[in-house]
Amino acid sequence: MMTRRSAPIALVAIGAGVLSCSAQNSASFAGTPTSSPPAPGGSSGSVSTSSGGTTSFSGSGGSGVIFSQGNGGDPAPPTTASGGAPVTNPISITPVSIDACAAGSANALDAATSQALMNGGGASGLRWLYPYDGTVLPRGLGAPLLMWDGPMADALYLHIHSSLFDYKGCLKPTGPNQLQLADSVWTQATDRTGGASDPFQIELTTSSAGAVAGPIAEKLVVAKATLKGSIFYGSYQTKLLTSTGAAVSGGAVLRITPGQSAEVFLGASGCTGCHSVSANGTRLTAMTSLFGAGSSYPLTPGASVEPTALTTNAPIAAVAGLYPDGSIYVSSANQGGVGPRATGPNSGVYETATGNAVTGTSVPTTAMTPSFSPDGSLLAFTDYAIDSGRGLALMSFDGSKRVASGYRQVYQTSAPNYPAWPFVLPDNNGVVFAVGPTADFSGGGVGVSTQLLITTAPASDLYVLDVASGSASLLANAMGFASQQDAASNTTYLPFPSDDVHHDYDPTVSPVAAGGYFWVFFDSYRHYGNLGVQRQLWGTAVDVSADGKYTTDPSHPAFYLAGQELGTGNHRAFTALDPCHKNGDVCTTGIDCCGGYCTNGQCGVPPPPPEAGPRCAQTDDSCAGGIACCSGNDYCIAGFCGTILR
Repeated sequence: MMTRRSAPIALVAIGAGVLSCSAQNSASFAGTPTSSPPAPGGSSGSVSTSSGGTTSFSGSGGSGVIFSQGNGGDPAPPTTASGGAPVTNPISITPVSIDACAAGSANALDAATSQALMNGGGASGLRWLYPYDGTVLPRGLGAPLLMWDGPMADALYLHIHSSLFDYKGCLKPTGPNQLQLADSVWTQATDRTGGASDPFQIELTTSSAGAVAGPIAEKLVVAKATLKGSIFYGSYQTKLLTSTGAAVSGGAVLRITPGQSAEVFLGASGCTGCHSVSANGTRLTAMTSLFGAGSSYPLTPGASVEPTALTTNAPIAAVAGLYPDGSIYVSSANQGGVGPRATGPNSGVYETATGNAVTGTSVPTTAMTPSFSPDGSLLAFTDYAIDSGRGLALMSFDGSKRVASGYRQVYQTSAPNYPAWPFVLPDNNGVVFAVGPTADFSGGGVGVSTQLLITTAPASDLYVLDVASGSASLLANAMGFASQQDAASNTTYLPFPSDDVHHDYDPTVSPVAAGGYFWVFFDSYRHYGNLGVQRQLWGTAVDVSADGKYTTDPSHPAFYLAGQELGTGNHRAFTALDPCHKNGDVCTTGIDCCGGYCTNGQCGVPPPPPEAGPRCAQTDDSCAGGIACCSGNDYCIAGFCGTILR
């Protein structure tokens, strides 16, 4: 709501674009990636400060230097909260200039090559493959892998600049027409982001056997906030379950803490899949046997991998809809051959900790792919009772009484399509969902497992529903279209049109706003730059609407989720807050804290204001109980003050 202010594995396709296991996986957990990423590009060196307070550096030296020059100095290096998540630096207003083309810079090219690149050449045949122009990214993720098409480069000049940041790099590619930007450089850039009003201009010039091409340019926006919490996703080809690095053909749930690489969270002792996570990050459910009972797990601050199950008798736990506090879940139905496999036949409500049935809830037994709004007041689902699964419904939900009411149909499509995987935006005014022709609401197993050898991707598109009007709009920008009109004519900005469009599945939504955006995640079968077509996890920023209306496309070009395993058929990215921290723990914002307030980097209620008057809540602090947001640009969204950009 928004207000102002072992045994061999046998794989079986079960829908939702995922697989299940009919035998246990006896592989031991190694927990260490077996393939190294390309060496980072972008060199660092000595630091100097101009009289105007601009921090600059050039010459030789190690990357990853955190500067302390300028007006009052930049923040100290990120520390780690007790929950294990990195604490991101505050936004800095100290300008920084980095010259990694200067003589003596580590990895710099010779002077003649550097000068030829900086002079530029023709742009014929040179184009960006990734990132996409106009992409909005959150802070806190790893540096993007830059990829382009054109003559095979043996040297390049990269210029990144905004009002407070300037970087010049004369470098060798880190891969074939690829540059892995150094995290130290990216962090310094994103620490100085101005958001949508001050995008980063990225310019690339390449040299191939002395022939210079470019520059080509694009703009990226970095939101003035980090993603909150962790991301849990499914994989049936992870390489992290063996010491040899070979892909394991069995289900596992992996976890990404923003800015870090994925780790296997569940699956070392057996095949695990079709997971769900409560919005507050305290409970996880998953299927651990084909068409059998699932399991539920506790999540605690700093939770280690492979936690002990609360129960191994959680009925129909696959793709369940967990209540935000994790206390109960709604299972998914499968009727008349419609709905996710390994579910149903009827939907029910169950206690997460015990698996005991909850009766008298008034939740329809025909509810499929259910999900609760982040504040728990709404339940969204595909309803088999609407033309055999071709409609979406919303109900109000009373968490204290565990009763649903006020059933209303909010959307209906026609054969052969089905709407599925509805997720309510945190302001309760919009619902994100997918539409496709597969009766199990899946991606047909495409790209999930090399054993299935499925390369034909069924169509699936992403939509946002305006709850008040019932109007649905394509998330066109996220899918690769600059406008609804381009989508209608199938005119895409994606570099490989015939392969990449209309293959977007399993949308989910982060439970809180960050930087003026809601963050939607989905798996997409598309090219990741020049690394080929893969089933991987992507995200898109969705503008938070000031008037609560979602009658036009609020999305932006998608970004690849940094930290996931490459080429392993990833799916169902579930974003949940990390379990909250007690007073006195390290924090970045109030969202990190059980009490809802982060004061001077520690959880706790701020001191009373020096003047008389009510206390207000800063951005990302709790606005529960009617507390007003301090900023005139903030609204109370799902219990926290969040910024509105438009």
